[in-house]
Amino acid sequence: MAIRERRGGFQVLVYAGLDPITGRQRYISRQVNGSRREAERLEARLKTQVADGGHVGTRARTLAEMVDVWLDWRASNGRDISPRTLDDYRNLAVSKIAPGIGRHSLGKVSPRLLDAFYQQLRREGNAWARPRTRKDGTKVPPRPGVSRGLSASRVLDVHVILSGALSLAARWGWIAQSPAAVARPARGRGVQRPMPTPEQVRELFAAVADDPEFAAFLRLSATTGLRPGEVCALRWVDVDLADGKLSVTGNIVIGKGLPEGYLRKSPKSDHGIRHLAFDQTTAMQLREHQVLRRELAEEFGAVLAPEAFVFSCEPDSRQPIRPNTVAKRFTKKAKALGHGYTLYGLRHFMATQLGAVASANTVRSRMGHGSLAITSIYAHPVEEADRAAARYMGDLLDGRASWHSARAFGDGSLADVAQNVEG
Repeated sequence: MAIRERRGGFQVLVYAGLDPITGRQRYISRQVNGSRREAERLEARLKTQVADGGHVGTRARTLAEMVDVWLDWRASNGRDISPRTLDDYRNLAVSKIAPGIGRHSLGKVSPRLLDAFYQQLRREGNAWARPRTRKDGTKVPPRPGVSRGLSASRVLDVHVILSGALSLAARWGWIAQSPAAVARPARGRGVQRPMPTPEQVRELFAAVADDPEFAAFLRLSATTGLRPGEVCALRWVDVDLADGKLSVTGNIVIGKGLPEGYLRKSPKSDHGIRHLAFDQTTAMQLREHQVLRRELAEEFGAVLAPEAFVFSCEPDSRQPIRPNTVAKRFTKKAKALGHGYTLYGLRHFMATQLGAVASANTVRSRMGHGSLAITSIYAHPVEEADRAAARYMGDLLDGRASWHSARAFGDGSLADVAQNVEG
C-alpha cells in the first residue's frame, strides 16, 4: 500500500492480490485531488473492499483471454472431453474468436455483439478478422467461387466455446451475467449425409477385392455400422472369430497435442461399449487378414500379440491405423467409382438397411445409441436378434437378402429408425 503525491493531489495504491489470468500482482489505483487525510480515508475503504472480496476480478479481461482461461479449465475440470474436440476448440479460438471479437473486454460483450458475430461468421467466415497477407505484404484474396461462410454447425461450435467462457466468468464474479445465455447463433438447414445403395457397396467391395486388409475394414464397417474410429481401435483380443462376435471397447481419436498423435479412448457413454455379431463372410475375411498380419509380423521377427490392433500400418500391429488415413483412401476410391458418399456413410448405410427389417432396439444396440441396461431374461432374445441382424447384413451385401431373411426378426418394418440416427 502507498500514498504518494501526484498531479497536485495524492495517488492511492492498494494491493489486491494476484491476477487470476496473468499471475502478476494487482494494485488498485485511485487519484485524490484533495488533502492527505482524504487519501488515507480512501485507502482504508479500498482495503476493506479488497478484504470483502470486492476486487476479485482481473485487469486482463478481454474475451480472447477469457476463452484461453476456459479452455485450460475445461481440459482439467474432470469432465470427459475428447482431445480432438479440445484441439478443435483451440483452433476455433485462434482462427475465429481471437481475431474477430477477442479484443473486446468482458464487460462490453453483449448479446447483440454475439448475434452479429454469429451472423457474420455464417455469411463470410473470418470477415471480422484482419485480412491474411503474404510475407511480401500483399493481400491474399479468397478463391473465386468458394464460399467463406461457416456452416450452422460450425457457428454452433463457436457459440459453445463463448458460452462456456462467459458462463465461467460470470460464475467467478468477473461479469454480472453471461451475455451468451440469451444470444442465438445463426442456424441453417441440416444437410442429410449421403448414403450408398447396396449395389454401390457391392461395387466398392469388388473394387478393393485385391486388397484384403482394406476389404476387411470396409466389410466390417458396412455390416456392423461401427464408427471408423471404433474399427481402428479394434484389437485381436476384442474379436472372437470362432463365435463370430466382437467387443467395442474403444475409439481412436487424433490430435496434434497427443504424445503419439493419437489416443485410444473409451466410448463417451456406457451404451457405446457393446458386443456385436458379424456374418460368416466377414469372419472369413478377418481370418484371412489375421493370417496375413501374423506372417508379416514373423517376417520382421515379431509376434502378433492379442493386444495388437486388427488394422495397422506397422508390421507388429502395435500402432493402429488412423481414421483420417483410411478416410482419405476411401474418398479417393469412392470418387474413382463415381460414388458421392464418405466412409462414415457406411455406418448410416447399415442403419438404413437394417432399420427396414429390424427392431429399433436392435438397430440402436448395434449403433451404440440405445441403452443396453436390460434384464438377464432378455439377454438371449436380444443376442439372437443381433445375430439375425449380422446374417441379414451379410446376405444383403452378398446378394442373398430376401424377405425371408428379414422375417428372422419377426418385428415388422421400421424404415424410419435410421432417419433419426445421430453420429
